Amino acid sequence: MAAKDRTSKRSHKGSAAAAGRSASHHPQPSRAVDQSDHEMASSGDEDMHNSHDDDVDEEMAGSDDDDDDMNGEDPEPHDGTSTVGKNSSGPHKKSLDAKATNAEIMALNETTLLFKGNLFKLQEDELLAETSVTAGSKATRGLDAALRQIRDAIEAQDAVGEMGVHAAAKYVRKISKAATGKQLAIPFPDPAPSDDMLIRLGFQPPTAVNVVGSYPLGMAVNNTRMGFNVDMVVQMPAALFQDRDHLNFRYFYKRAFYVAVLFVGLQQSALRDVFDMEIEYVHGDRRLPIVAMRPQKGVKHLAKIGCVVRVLPSIAHDTLPLKRLAPGRNHVRPSHVAPQTANGESDDTADTNLLPATPLYNSAVLGDALFLTHMTYLFETTEMCPEFARAAALLRIWHGQRSVGGRTIGTHHLARTQRVTGFVLTMVLAWLLRGTMSGAAMEGRFRLSPTMTAHQMFKSAVEFLALHDFEDSPVGFGVVDMDSFSDNFGAVFVDPSATLNLLAGAQEWELTELRMAARQTALDLNHHAENRFDRIFLDAHLTDVASRYDHVFRLEVDVSRFLTPGTGDSVNMVRRLAELEHGNPVVAVQSRIASFLSSALERQARVVAVHPCSGDDGDRCVFFVGIIADADGSTRLVDLGPNPDAEPEEAARFRAYWGERAELRRFRDASIRLAAVWGANGMAAETRSLIVPRMVSYLLRRHFSVRTVPEVMHPEDLLVVDKARPKAAQAFGEPGDTGKLFALSARVVEFAQSADICGPAADEVTFERAINAFDELQREIKGMEDNLPLRVLALHPVSPGLRYASLTPPKPVLLSRNGGDDAFIEPLHAVIEFSGSTKWPDDIAALHKVKTAFLLRIAECYAAAHPDSYVDVGNRFFGYSSADGLMTGASATRLASRDADDMDYERDNFLDIRHAASGYTFRLSILCEHEGEVLSRKARELKTAGVPANAQALEHAHRRWMRINQWRPRHHRYVLNMCQRHYPAASLTIRLLKRWLSRHMLLGQTVGVSEELAELAAACVFTGSSSVNALATPSSAYVGFVRCLQLLASWRWKDDLCIVDFGANMYDDSKGEKSKHHVLGIWTSDGMTVDSFGSLQKQFDEAQKKNKIANAIRIATEDDPAALWWGTVSPVLTRRLRDLAAASLKCIAQCVASGSDAYLPQVFTTPLDDYDFVIRLDRDIICRKHEQPPKTAFDTIDDGSATLGDGHEAKNGKESAEIFKNLLPTMQTQNQLQMFHVKQHANPFNQPGMINFDPVSQFVRDLVDVYGDSAFVFHDVYGGSIIAGLWNPAVVGKNVPFSAALHANVAPARDAASARPLVKYNVQDVVNEMIRLGDGLIADFVIQRS
Repeated sequence: MAAKDRTSKRSHKGSAAAAGRSASHHPQPSRAVDQSDHEMASSGDEDMHNSHDDDVDEEMAGSDDDDDDMNGEDPEPHDGTSTVGKNSSGPHKKSLDAKATNAEIMALNETTLLFKGNLFKLQEDELLAETSVTAGSKATRGLDAALRQIRDAIEAQDAVGEMGVHAAAKYVRKISKAATGKQLAIPFPDPAPSDDMLIRLGFQPPTAVNVVGSYPLGMAVNNTRMGFNVDMVVQMPAALFQDRDHLNFRYFYKRAFYVAVLFVGLQQSALRDVFDMEIEYVHGDRRLPIVAMRPQKGVKHLAKIGCVVRVLPSIAHDTLPLKRLAPGRNHVRPSHVAPQTANGESDDTADTNLLPATPLYNSAVLGDALFLTHMTYLFETTEMCPEFARAAALLRIWHGQRSVGGRTIGTHHLARTQRVTGFVLTMVLAWLLRGTMSGAAMEGRFRLSPTMTAHQMFKSAVEFLALHDFEDSPVGFGVVDMDSFSDNFGAVFVDPSATLNLLAGAQEWELTELRMAARQTALDLNHHAENRFDRIFLDAHLTDVASRYDHVFRLEVDVSRFLTPGTGDSVNMVRRLAELEHGNPVVAVQSRIASFLSSALERQARVVAVHPCSGDDGDRCVFFVGIIADADGSTRLVDLGPNPDAEPEEAARFRAYWGERAELRRFRDASIRLAAVWGANGMAAETRSLIVPRMVSYLLRRHFSVRTVPEVMHPEDLLVVDKARPKAAQAFGEPGDTGKLFALSARVVEFAQSADICGPAADEVTFERAINAFDELQREIKGMEDNLPLRVLALHPVSPGLRYASLTPPKPVLLSRNGGDDAFIEPLHAVIEFSGSTKWPDDIAALHKVKTAFLLRIAECYAAAHPDSYVDVGNRFFGYSSADGLMTGASATRLASRDADDMDYERDNFLDIRHAASGYTFRLSILCEHEGEVLSRKARELKTAGVPANAQALEHAHRRWMRINQWRPRHHRYVLNMCQRHYPAASLTIRLLKRWLSRHMLLGQTVGVSEELAELAAACVFTGSSSVNALATPSSAYVGFVRCLQLLASWRWKDDLCIVDFGANMYDDSKGEKSKHHVLGIWTSDGMTVDSFGSLQKQFDEAQKKNKIANAIRIATEDDPAALWWGTVSPVLTRRLRDLAAASLKCIAQCVASGSDAYLPQVFTTPLDDYDFVIRLDRDIICRKHEQPPKTAFDTIDDGSATLGDGHEAKNGKESAEIFKNLLPTMQTQNQLQMFHVKQHANPFNQPGMINFDPVSQFVRDLVDVYGDSAFVFHDVYGGSIIAGLWNPAVVGKNVPFSAALHANVAPARDAASARPLVKYNVQDVVNEMIRLGDGLIADFVIQRS
C-alpha cells in the first residue's frame, strides 16, 4: 500500500493516539523474570495485567464502542513537532505573529536536511502509523486476551514422569491420537536417539511464560503478506536437565519431547477452535522445533491482525554451564553419530581438543538460554532512547520488503533459513547506539546518539550495513575474545552476553545481498533530487525471485546423495559432523551448493544465493539458485586461473573444478596461467550471455551428476564434462541420477535471435561488424572533401543497428557480380553534417534541390572511388532512384510550383550506398541547420499573419525536422553510450523487449510503440527512476527483460513521473570494497541536477493540473522534459500492454516454479481472440519472414520429451554433434566475410536489389491512412503473417445522420423513430475494400466479431 497515495480514514485524534502509543508502551522485563505467578511481560500497560477475568471469548471479541486510551483528549505529537494550527481555540492558542521557538526551527531544519522535503517525512510517519502493532492498544486487545489464554493453557498442563526414548515416543503417539486423531512423532533432530539410549525424557509445567521480541517492545510491524510474529517463551524447569545435557544432542532430545507434549496439550484445550497449530522449526533448524499458532479465519480481531504466535521453549541462563558452549568446543562426539569407528573401537576417550568444533550446535543451545537477556537489553535501550523503537520498526519494514524467506513461487514455499532477521538488525542498531568496537576501530560517523530521531538512526544504520563486512571486521558488545569467534565463524556479531554470535549460520551470500541492498538504499536516501520513498519501503518486486537475480535456476536434487554416511573412515566422520552442524540436511546441502558455486564462479558472480523450499516430501528437494552476475566477468570469454608453479594448491583446485576445460596457456604479458576458454573473439552477445548458465550446468553435472533440461552446454562442453571426474563426484552416479537443473535465462535469450541469424550464424553477424563498416564509410566520405563544395564534419548514425538496439544485428548482403540479394535489405540510416555556410537558400524547394545536388555529387565521387559498390539516390517514401527522373524534370518542377505551405517537400531525398567491403547498405541524408531555422521562422510569420492552418503545418514540418536531424542523433548517442560503455546487458534487454512488443503486434510507429520509446522503456530499468531500480543493476538480458515487463505492468503513468537519466551510472561492482558513490562519508549519486529534476517534476505536475496526463506510457528525459520527442502511447494500448505484461510475468513465474519451459512460448505469442478481424497473409510473399524467432525457440522440453510450440512433435532434446576444432572457421577466415552459416534469401517478388522493400508494411500503412478513424490495425513488423484489427466503437455500430462530410463508407440505416435519414458504417464493403487493397498479399480474411 502506498502511504503517499492513501488518505487516512482515521480522525486526527485517532492517528495521533496510535502513533503516540507506538513509542510509549514498554515492557517490564524485571517484573516478568521475578514475579512468582508467571505473569507475562507483554506490555507495561496496566490494562493488560489488571484486566478482569471474565469469559475469555467475550474479552477476545472486544468492543468497538470502548473509549480510546487517551480519555478523549488530543494527545501531544509523539515526534516533538509543533501543534500550532491544530487547535485554534482554548488557552493554549498561539499568536500567529509570535516568534518561532528553537524546537520549531530545529524541526524545520530537520525536515529540510534529513528528508529532502516534507513529503518523505509525512510518508514515513504515515507508514509507521499504518504498520506498527502496539501491545495494549485497542487494536490488539483481542490478541492480548488470546496470549493470556495461551499462557493459562500451558501452565495448566499436567506433569509427565520421566521415561525412556521408546516409552516417550509411544506416549506421544497415544495422547496425540486421542487429541487430534493422528499420531504425532516426536520431532527429534538428526541423528535421532536410539531406543536404548540412556536418557530420561519428561515434562513439567514451565517456571515462567513471557512474551518477548518486537511485539512487547513496540517494534512489531505488520507490513508484509506473512504478517508478524509474537514470540512466547516457555522456560523449561531446570529439574528436567542434567549438567552434561549439552553433549550429544541430549538437550535437544529433551526439548523435542517437551515441544511434543506442549503441542498436544494445546490441541486438547479450547484454543484448537481459535488457532491452527503445527510444529515448525526456527530458521529451518531441526534441533529447534516450536509450536506455531495461526488464528483461524473466522476469529474476530485475530484474523485481521495477521500474526503468528510462536511458542518457543527456553531454559534459564544457569540451567546449563554456558561457559562450556564456547564456539571452539566440540559437543557432538563421533561415538554418538556412529557407535564405532572404522577400526571397531569406541572413541569416547579421544581428546576432545582434537575433534572438530561445533560452533553452530553450541549457538543453538545458547540461543535458548538468552531470550530474556536480550529482551532486557533492548528494553533498557528503548528507555534510554525514545526513538529507538521507531527506528527499529523502520529497519524491520525495510528488511521485510527484501527478505525472500517465506515467499511463494508457484506451489513452492521458500524456507525461512536466513539468519539475518529483524531481531539481528535491531541488535545492530542497539550496538551502534551502545556498543563498542572490538577487534576494529569504530568509525565515528556511524555512532548514534540517544537524541537522534528515528530517521537519523535508520539512515545511519543502513549506511553502516552498506559498508561494513562482518567477516573482515567482527563486532561485539563490550570486551569479547574475538579470536575464538573469528576462528570458528565467518561473520561475527557477538551479543551483549559475550557468548553468542548473532550471525551464527549466516551464509556469505546472505550478508552480501544485505550489503548490496543497503548500499542501494543509502543512495536512495541521499539522492539529491528525487523522493524515493516507494523504492525504499514499498516496492513489491524486491522479493520476486524471478526478477531479483540475473540468472535463476531451478535445481531439484536427491538430498540423500549429498549426505555422508555415518560409518566409515575418519574423513567421512568429519564430513558427517559438519553436515549435522547445520541442523537440517536441506540446509547442509544448501550451504554446500552455495559455497561450491561461489568459489568456482568468484570472477563471474557477485552473489550466488541458494533458496531451499519447505515442505518437500522424501529425499527430493527443490532449490532456487539465483546469481547476481558481475557485469564484466560474466561475459568474459577466458576465465583466468592461477599459475601452477606459483600457486600449486589453487591450480589443483582450478583443475578439479573445470577438468579438461582447464588449459595451460601463455598470454601476451608472458605469463603462464591455467585458463578455461568459453568462446572465441567475435562471439555474439546472445552466446556470451549464456556463459554463466553453461558454467553452472558444467559444474553441477561434473561434480554432482545433475542433468540440465533443456541442455545449455555446447557440444564441446559435453565432450569433456564427464571425463576425469573427481573421486568425490563419482559417488553421485551417472549424469541425471542426482537431479535436474532448469535454466530459464538461457531459454529466454533464444527469442532475441532470428530464423536466419541463429546458432553459428549469430557469431558471424554482430553489431561490431556493422559499426566498423560505418566507421570505414565515414573515413571514405571524409576522404572526398576535396571534391565537395563543403567540408564533411561528421556522419551521425541514427539506425538502431548502429547502437546495439536493433532486434537482430544488421545482416550484410554478400555482394557478387550479380549484385547480391536478400529477401529484405534493411539500410542503416545516418545523417551527414557539413560545415556551416551562408549560401543555403531561404526557399524550401530550392534548399531541397541543393541538398539533392549534394547527394548526387557525393554519389558520383563515391562511385568513382569505389567502383565495386552500388550507389543510388532515392526518395524516402517511394524508393525511386535517380534513374527514374525524380530528381530532375517533372518532379522538381511540381515541388517548386506549390505554395509555401506545401508539405510535399517532407519527402526527403537520400543516398543509398551498398558497401562492397562489408556488404552493409547505408542510407544517408543531409543535415542542414538552416532548414530548421527557415521552418521555424516561417511558422512564426504565418502564425502572426493569422494563417493558423499553414502555420500548424509548418510547425509539424519543423517538429519532424527536429526529430530526424536533432533528436534521433542525440538519442542514438545516449543509447549507444549506455549499451557500449556502462551496461553490457542493455543491448540484449532492448532486443528482447522489442521482440516481445513485436510478437504482440505493438511495435512500430504506425501501429504502436515506436522503437525509440521501447528503448527508453528498457533504459528505465538501468538508469531510470522506476521502482525496479531498487535492486541490483541488471547484468543479464533475462532479468532486464523481466523488469521491463514489471515496469509496463505496474507503473502508474498518470500519477508518477517516469524518468530516464542517461547521466546516472548506478552500476557498482565494488564486491565488498567501498562504494564509488561513498566518498569521505558522503553518499552521492550522479545524474541530473536538482534543478533539472525539479523542472521535469514541475512540468509533469502542471500537465496533471490541466488534465493533460492520461494513463498512457510517457517517459521523460532531461533533454525531453515534456516527452515530445517520441510521443506517448494511447491509453488503450497502455492498458493492453499492462495486461499482456502481467500475463507474461505469470508465465515466467510458472516456468521458474515448475522447472519447465512449457509456458515460455506463451510469453511471445499474442492471443487473437480479442480482435474483431484477422487478416492472414500469404507467407511466401512476406519479405521479412526470416526475422521471426527460430522454430527452436518455441520447442518445449519437459523431462526429455520435446514438442514444438505449434503442437508438432520434435526430436528428443537438442541435437549434439561431435565438434572438431580443426574444422571450425578461424578468425582470419571470418574477417574475410566468408560467412558459412549466414543464409541469403531471394526476393519473393523477383526484384533483386530492392532496398527497404516491404510490401506488407506498406499495406499496413495504407490501412492506417485510409481506415485509421474506424479501425485499429496491429501487425508484427518483423515478418509477422497476421494483421489483426479492432473496430472503433465510436464509429462502427452507431447510426448517425447522413452528411456529405462523413468521409467513410456508409450504408442506409433504418430507424423509424428518426425523422432524418440515418446511415451506419458499412463493415462488409470496407472488408471487401481491404481485401481488394491487399490483393496478392492476403491469404484469408477472418471476421471474428461482426
